[in-house]
Amino acid sequence: MNYKITNGAISYGADTIIEEIEFEIKDKDKIAIVGRNGCGKTTLLKSIVDNSMLEEGIGENKFSVYKQGNPSIGYLKQIDFEDPSKTMLEEILKVYKPIIELEEKINKLTDLLQNSNDEKLIKDYSNSVEKYELIGGYTYKKEYETAIKKFGFIDEDKQKRIDEFSGGQRTKIAFLKLILSKPDILLLDEPTNHLDIAAIEWLENYLKNYPKAVVIVSHDRMFLDRIVNKVYEIEYGQMKEYVGNYSEFEKQKRIDYEKRLKDYEYQQAEIKRLNSIADRFRYKPTKAKMALSKLKKIEQMDIIEEPNKYDLKSFHADFNIEIESVKTVLIVKDLKIGYNEKIVENNISFNLYKGQKLGIIGENRNR
Repeated sequence: MNYKITNGAISYGADTIIEEIEFEIKDKDKIAIVGRNGCGKTTLLKSIVDNSMLEEGIGENKFSVYKQGNPSIGYLKQIDFEDPSKTMLEEILKVYKPIIELEEKINKLTDLLQNSNDEKLIKDYSNSVEKYELIGGYTYKKEYETAIKKFGFIDEDKQKRIDEFSGGQRTKIAFLKLILSKPDILLLDEPTNHLDIAAIEWLENYLKNYPKAVVIVSHDRMFLDRIVNKVYEIEYGQMKEYVGNYSEFEKQKRIDYEKRLKDYEYQQAEIKRLNSIADRFRYKPTKAKMALSKLKKIEQMDIIEEPNKYDLKSFHADFNIEIESVKTVLIVKDLKIGYNEKIVENNISFNLYKGQKLGIIGENRNR
């Protein structure tokens, strides 16, 4: 499978979001798209699905979108379940329709073969079992059961109707359906949002072992580090490819910047030196030809533009404290947490003192 955009661009009205798109997805690629907020990351994901958003870029290559093998593309859009009266399990099982249909066929063939030795039936049964194993028939139940649990749902939730879930829970169910459907190209936009640690760890492992291509937009650097093998950065309307995970991208970006800056500064110093020589000798008859040659040398240079400063920093801010906190900030004793008259946690006690930083972690619960 190969999906490639050559010299594409994306515009909104008179504003060009990305001027030159050179982007390629190959089999089993795990790709991150990074860049500052507003640079066009999500828009690029949408354009991979809807190529009508693309137009010719400013590059020299001919604009084209190439798709080898007509790959299936999965992208989590606005949620709209066909029948909200279906249960969560019924929705999840739609993903496995080919497996379930083959499972039913094998069961029928098994019943028929109890009273028959027909070679055609035996061959059909053997081929069906082989195909069933190939498409994950022996593992699909464990796969979706694990995913449901890791995403914070409990056994009782499987029989709940879709319209009984909250909007956020429905988004989770749609996300589950998307990743379990295993499209050739899986597009994920901030997939760790609203997931707890257990779900993120499961998703990391799932995506690392995903047998097809994944394209991720995420601000979670650790998540990207553990999954991707290629990074595309969108910066100043341009795209650049880096091989490796996010840490390798950061390292290579710094090296590239420092090299370009060094080349730029060296060339600027050389231009200054040549201009100085030309200025000193251009009016001396015996040196005028030499001075002219220095100016010619400058004209023949391939001028290096000053590189834009890379920006890989996290947000930092300084705040002036108007009122100094007391030593004891918070005292909690025998706290009970719950809702709908159901206690989830009981007898929580702790003290929080000035300067301490408290993190609260744990699995999401739907009840």
